This record gives sequence, structure tokens and C-alpha cells, in this order.
Amino acid sequence: MLNSAIFITGTDTNVGKTTMTGALLLALQQQGQSVGMFKPVETGVAAEHREQSDTERMRLLLSPPPSFDSVCLYAFPQPLAPLAAARATGTTIDLSLIRSQMDKLAQQHSFLLIEGAGGLFTPLTPTDTIRDCIKLLDVPCLIVGRTSLGGINHCLLTMEALQHAGIPLSGIILNEPSSQYSKTSMGQQQQQSTIELIQEWSSVPVFGPIGFSQTVGRNWQEGVKQLAEDSEIQRLATHLSERGTEIA
Repeated sequence: MLNSAIFITGTDTNVGKTTMTGALLLALQQQGQSVGMFKPVETGVAAEHREQSDTERMRLLLSPPPSFDSVCLYAFPQPLAPLAAARATGTTIDLSLIRSQMDKLAQQHSFLLIEGAGGLFTPLTPTDTIRDCIKLLDVPCLIVGRTSLGGINHCLLTMEALQHAGIPLSGIILNEPSSQYSKTSMGQQQQQSTIELIQEWSSVPVFGPIGFSQTVGRNWQEGVKQLAEDSEIQRLATHLSERGTEIA
């Protein structure tokens, strides 16, 4: 197992994987790690608007920024599930190529963050999902979950799916990707109960919640820089660094 790398998956789409990955990347850098990033597959990447892609935003956090093609092997224009997006362009996603590129990037850094696409059962090929890809890469996983209603079920399902496949889970980071649930006392009570129950049912450390950031929506780069200073992001970075040191 490659313990200097971690795969970041979400309980569902738009849970804040990229934002959490970006903040964690900066926090690990602050703690002295040489950090690389890898997003093997991204969909909805229009050639004329590549600067708006998650891969582009992430690679610009690194200095010097690596080439787009080195950190994203498959960038598809249509905003579809990876298998459908690949079929639309006549492409077949090759998991062995993803593994080879991960190994290459891992050799260049002390820590590698690998960001998935969608949730664990997002299909990549006719026979393989994101979970199969993680299994092949042989790295532990970090779950990004949400604090809103439904977050408990989604998080527990994701944990069970990882356990069933024998994929080690390093932790859970809970994010608040929207402000709509924290504006009322009932919403705040619901969020707190979600956090407490996930902590109660989880066998690994739970970090967060990371509060909604308006800055992220206005200026993503500046927003993740602010989030990197969050005490829970810093605590997660320390946890992952120490875990890698202990197991390696």
C-alpha cells in the first residue's frame, strides 16, 4: 500500500470534494509536505473553458503548476458520468494507465492527493467503478460528507462500501457546501445531530464541520487559502501526515 497517498471520495456529487482537497493540499504544504495532486478523470471540461475546471483550479495551487495533462488523464467535455462521457468521445478509460501515472506522481512528492469523480459507485468502464479504481491504486481513502439532511445515510453507506471492498478508511471530513441549512435553529439542530451520529457510528476520526464559505464562491483560490487555516483542516492534515509516517 502506498501510504504517502490518499484517495478523496465524496458521499455524492457537489459535496465539496475539490474545495476540501484544495484546502487540505495547502494545509499539508504548510506542515512541510511536498504535495502533489492527481484527478484521473474529470467530466464537463470544455476545451474553451478549461480554466473553469477543477483540475485547473487545483494545479494552480502548486508551484510550479504541473501540466494539466499530467494531473488529469481523462478530461471529457460532456458533464456526464465518466463512462457515459468516455463513450461519447469513443474513449475507453484504462485503470492500469491511471495506476502507472499515480506511481509516477507519488515518486515526485512526499504526499499525493488523488481526487475522485462523484461517489464510489460512479462507473468508469463497463465493469469498473471508482471503488474498483481505489482498490487497484491500493491507497487509503478519505470521505468528504455533508452535514445536511441525508448526510448520515450517505456517509454510512460509503463507509460500508469501502469496508466491504477491504479499502482502509483514514477519516471523514464533514463539509457545509451550502448556507441554506444553517440559517434556522431547526437547521442548526439537524446539522449538529448529523455530526454527532456520524461520529458515534464511525470507526475512524471525523473532522469538521467546515462551515460554508461565501469566499469560495466568489474567488475559489482565495477561499481555499482561508479554509486551509481552519483548525479542523489543519488537524486533518496532521492526522494524515502522522498516519503516513506511522505505517510507512
